[in-house]
Order: sequence, then C-alpha cells, then structure tokens
Amino acid sequence: MNREDKKRLTRQNVLNAAIELFAEQSYEATTITQITERAGIAKGTFFNYFANKEDLICDIQVIWAVEEVRRIKEQPGLLIPHIRYLIMQIDKFHASRQLMLAVNQGIISSPKAIRNQLEQIDELVKALTEVIEEGQRRGEFTSSLPAAMICEIAIQTYLGTRLYWSMGRGDSNLGTQMVVTFELFFKSIMA
Repeated sequence: MNREDKKRLTRQNVLNAAIELFAEQSYEATTITQITERAGIAKGTFFNYFANKEDLICDIQVIWAVEEVRRIKEQPGLLIPHIRYLIMQIDKFHASRQLMLAVNQGIISSPKAIRNQLEQIDELVKALTEVIEEGQRRGEFTSSLPAAMICEIAIQTYLGTRLYWSMGRGDSNLGTQMVVTFELFFKSIMA
C-alpha cells in the first residue's frame, strides 16, 4: 500500500470511528481521545487529518450528503421532493447553534481546513450536478443555466443559511430554516 492510500485509509478509519461513537453516545459526549482509540491511531495523528472535532463533523456531514445526493438521481418521478427531504435531514447533524457556529469557525480556521472543506464541496458539487442534469433531462429544472452553476449557487445558499442560522437568526430549527430558504431557490431553477 502506498503512502497516499495509507493516508486515505487512516482518515476513513477516523471518520468511521467517529460516526460509530457519535451514534452510540452523541457528538457532545465523544472525545477526540475516544475517536483515536477506536480508530487505533495516536492522538497526534488525528490532527494530521482534522483541526478539531468540529472539522470532523463537517466532513461526516458532507460525506453523508454526497451519498444521499447520489441516491436521489435514481429516484423515479420528481427530484425536488427528495432534495427537500435531504435538506430537512441536515438538522440531525447540528443540534445547536453553538455547535454550528463552532463548525463554521472550524472549517475556516486554517488554509488546510479550508482546502479540505473545498475538496469535500467539490465532491458534493459533482454528485449534485448529476442530479440537476437528470432533472434538466426530465424537464423538471431549467436548462437556461448550466447544472454546475445551479449547484454552486445551491452550495452558496446552504452555507449562507447555515452561517446566518448559527449567528442566532431565523427559525429555531436548522432543517426548517433550510427548507424555507431553499423554497425560493427551487422556484428559481424549476422549468
């Protein structure tokens, strides 16, 4: 196994360990030490991959979103109801505004964290572009804008809403705030 493969495998082991622990005992109750012990790595190794626990949860959220978006493309009928449902599920990752604010701070805490977040966003844009292209083929979404542009605007809308909400504005539930915000977005991209 080459060095890059080993790094990917270690990173994935950390993510898997964190997902298991978050499911077992919650995000708040899980420590970095518990994650590294479960992943079988030294605590210092964790920081080669993630700046903090907030950085980790952000990656988990994006990985989950990419998997869910890929499933949407294969759904029969209209795609928007599936996308709405996905947006509502976002709230399950972030129970509080304080946690979301910490996540937002974590993803812009360093050039490395920003690069990592942009790589994750690129994966999400690729998956979402395929869904938008499928929606354009089905006649559900406008073809007057390139699918990739629609995806970039969707990500901007999501990140802006998340930041706005984490600063104490909008609905008390992040998922509801996202749905309300995205209604206008959906109207703008429908055929």
